[in-house]
Order: sequence, then structure tokens, then C-alpha cells
Amino acid sequence: MIYLDNSATTAIAPEVLEAMLPYLQVEYGNASSVHSLGSKARVALEEARETIARFINAEPREIVFTSGGSESNNAAIKGTLFHAALSNKALSDLHAITSPVEHHAVLEPLEWMSKFGVSISYAPVDEFGRVIVPAAQELFYTKTTLASFMMVNNETGTINPIRDLAEAIKGNSNAIFHSDAVQALGKVKIDVKDLGVDLLSLSAHKIHGPKGIGALYIKSGTPWEPFIHGGSQERNRRGGTEATALAIGFAKAVELLSGHKTELHILHGYLLSRLQAVSGVILNSATGDASVNEIVNFSFTPEILGQLDADALIIRFDMEGIAVSNGAACTSGSQQPSHVLLALGKSRDIATKSIRVSLSRYNTLSDIDRFIEALRRIIPQDQ
Repeated sequence: MIYLDNSATTAIAPEVLEAMLPYLQVEYGNASSVHSLGSKARVALEEARETIARFINAEPREIVFTSGGSESNNAAIKGTLFHAALSNKALSDLHAITSPVEHHAVLEPLEWMSKFGVSISYAPVDEFGRVIVPAAQELFYTKTTLASFMMVNNETGTINPIRDLAEAIKGNSNAIFHSDAVQALGKVKIDVKDLGVDLLSLSAHKIHGPKGIGALYIKSGTPWEPFIHGGSQERNRRGGTEATALAIGFAKAVELLSGHKTELHILHGYLLSRLQAVSGVILNSATGDASVNEIVNFSFTPEILGQLDADALIIRFDMEGIAVSNGAACTSGSQQPSHVLLALGKSRDIATKSIRVSLSRYNTLSDIDRFIEALRRIIPQDQ
């Protein structure tokens, strides 16, 4: 199987698994226990925290381990809004801003909070899904409590101007700024101090780390309410036994991130050149510095779209031994149109019949050649 769906998840790196094994088999103590086995786990856990903090230029105390990106996003959003409510503010007096192209783990918590009276505004995006800063700035006013904008879009690879958005927010309100950086980690530089964010979500399994572990950066002094109660772990910010082995795997995956940019740049350029040679292909992703090297989203001309079956398209690639995605959720076995592409102004046909190719350091030029060969067999070709 040629795996080109790395935005969904990545293969765990051998070095990551090797780093985790001792804490699954030998040093398996509970990091909150006071005996020596627990103490060894605590030391390893804090070293992992330091590694991740250092990579994003944060302080170790500002890193809270979570179960993944979805929990981090939920904790950031609900924790901020509920803290405001606990400060003698009615939920109906709170306002949050996001964009229509965010991951569902941001959009759905905000929609849920709207049921309690929180008002939500959606900043417009350009043709590639990049938030338009002046238009977003106009949505802020005195009761704006939270803004949440992703750093890299998981479907198109578009990079958002996070620093500019944060500056616009701080200049117009006292809002807390959150960024979903799950797809950004390892793809673009993340410096939380330079970006000006208050909260930032991360996940391990997008960077060849284990599933089930993520992190939430919480800038010191940020008003925020814990999302999970039931223990004093993570400095009273997340109850529950710490997943020491997973945190160590996360840290090891972060350590391995450097040194692969050149290879991915070459792969990305090669993929684009091969796609451009296929008749009827239309890019949905931006090119150049506006998008990351790891994600390319494309669709087809109307003539080809009319001959394709959305439900069968990804299956056809799977039958060719290639794993790709259309970047949209699948409900009851039926491919749904991508909310991201619809927000970009694409037709429902394009939003249902697009292909997302997402690369990793384990992919090769040969993988791309085989993908293009399969693509030519799957889509109708001019006679």
C-alpha cells in the first residue's frame, strides 16, 4: 500500500516506538505515585514536556498534555468561554470569532456553545481558505471573548497569517486568541511568543508519534477553566492519569522533525509538476509560500466530474493500492461535500469529488509516479 493520507494520521516512527517501549513494559509507574517507579515516570514525563515546550518557544509549565488535537481544541474553546461565564458574565454576553474552514473539532464546540447563548461570527476567507485579516478585524468588538483560527488547513494546506490576526485581535478587543496548530506542527515554524497566541493545540499522531496524545499550550496568566476534572494532574488543569509512554513518544517525534524539509519540498514540487501534466486536473491548494509542502488538494474539470462517482473515487484508489482522502467526513458510508471547499466557493460537485494527497518523509518519488499512473487509469481521458 502506498500511503498518501498523512494528514489523517502518520505511521509511528521506529525511533518513537523504541523510546516508548520501556515505559510500557518496565518503567510503567504512575507519574503521580510517590514511590521510585512513579518518580522515574514523573521525571520522564517532565522531560517530554520540556522538549515540546522548547520546540514552540514556550515554558514547560505552559504545556498541558491532552488526549489529542480534538480535546485540546475543545478545552481551549470551552475553557475560555466558561471562565468568562464564571467571571459574572452571562454566556449570552459572550462573542467568539472563527472561520468557516476550521476543523470540526473547532466548529462543533463553538456551535455547541451557541446553544447556551454565545454568539459566533465567521471571518471570510479568500479563494484558498486564508482568513482575510481586515475583514476579520471588522468583526471584533468589546464583548468578543475568543478568537480561534487554524494555522494550517488540514484539507488544502493553506497557511493562515496567525501573527497578523493576533495583532488585529489584540488591537481591537481583550479577546483570547487560540490557534489549532495540529496540521502546522513540523510543517511551519511555531514560535508562540512571536505569533502572539494565548492558546495553541497540538497532536502527536500527525508527526509520526502515537495516537491518543496531544498538548494544549496555555500562555501563563491566560484566563481559562479546566475542561476535565477529577484529579490534580497537569497542575490541576486536566484530571486523569498521565499517559507517560505516549508523552515520551510525542516528545521523540518532535525531536525527529528537523532535517526533512528539503526532501518534502522536492516531493511537493514533483507532485505538482506531474499533476499539471494530467489533463483535466484543477488545483484547490495554493502554491508557493501560501501553502505547506505536505498537502495538495485537487479536483477536475466539469467534464470529468460528471463522469465520476464520489462514493467510488477513493475506493478506486484503494483498489489500486493507494491510500488518499477527499478531505471530507464520511457519514453512513456516503462521502459528504467538504465544508472547507464549499466555503472557498467551490461547487458541491468539486467539494465531493476532490482528492487530498498528503505526504510524509517516508514517501518517495516512486510513490508519486505510481499515484499518477493510478490517477490516469481512474479518471476519463481524452481519446
